[in-house]
Formats: sequence, structure tokens, C-alpha cells
Amino acid sequence: MIGKDLSDSTRSPAPADTTSHQLLAGFGSLRKGLRQWMAANMPTGGPLTVPRASLLLGLSLKNEPAGMGELGEPLGLSPRNMTVLVDGLEKEGLVRRTTHEHDRRIKLVELTDAGRQVAETELLPAQLAAATLFDDLTPAERGELLRLLMKVADSLRSRGIDVPAPGRPPAADPQS
Repeated sequence: MIGKDLSDSTRSPAPADTTSHQLLAGFGSLRKGLRQWMAANMPTGGPLTVPRASLLLGLSLKNEPAGMGELGEPLGLSPRNMTVLVDGLEKEGLVRRTTHEHDRRIKLVELTDAGRQVAETELLPAQLAAATLFDDLTPAERGELLRLLMKVADSLRSRGIDVPAPGRPPAADPQS
């Protein structure tokens, strides 16, 4: 019995069919294309990159300071990369670090007033413009795509891969 279990666990997985290979390649291509699309919709004239903008937008959705690990996880950033990212934004006066109320070893990050203004007046409109990419899909197609993406994320999680939960949708446009 033990030999059978061991051989089952060391056996190579069944080869994926052609469609599965195409899907995997398609996700790789989409990742690059989406990153370019997001960068193309970034406000011009400033040093904001997609990760920096994502961090500012993420902080704008929070009502209180957040830990660097909590912020870096959905962005797929290592602690070292988060530190570099926050250092740059802090030098520009867009975020500030604070110490956790109960554990002084934990550093929290929050938007400054200038950071909140950049998020609300530049980044949120840019994010809304980037989201128009999906306007080419019908509402039913968008719903189906979202359902399938969640299913792929669940499949990854069931295989032990840490997939961050999707972010909340942006707040309603105050001009509406």
C-alpha cells in the first residue's frame, strides 16, 4: 500500500491537451498586454509606475493605515520591493509610515493628503479609463469571464498557490 501511494505521488501529471497549453500561453500574453494597457492609461508627467499607482489606489480604499505585508501581497511584491516602493512614495510626500499601536516592530503605511489627492484626481480616473478595455464585452460576457477567472484562482488555491482575493471595485465617481 505504501509503495502504491508513493508511486502515485511521484508520477508525472497527465499531459495537458492543446487547448490547455493555448490557455496557459494566452494568460502569459495577456499579463504582458494588460500591464502595457495599464501603463498607457497612467497619468503622464509623473514618476508613477503601475505598482506605485496600485499601492496608492489600494491605500485610498482603506479607512486606516495598513501593514506593508498586507499591501504587498496583492501586488505580488516581496518585503524588500515593498520597502523600496514605500521609500520612494514617502520621499515624494504621498505616503507616511506610522508605528503600530500595540507592536512597535510593525510599520504601517497611510496616504498623506497629497497622496489621497493624487489617488482621487489622477489615479481613479486612470483606472476607470483602463477598465474600458472590457467595454468590448457584453455584460453577460464580463460576468462569465469573471466567473471563469475566479474558478481558475480557486483551482490555483486548491493546489497550494497563494492567490490574493480580488480587490474591491473603485468607489463611485463623485462627479456622477
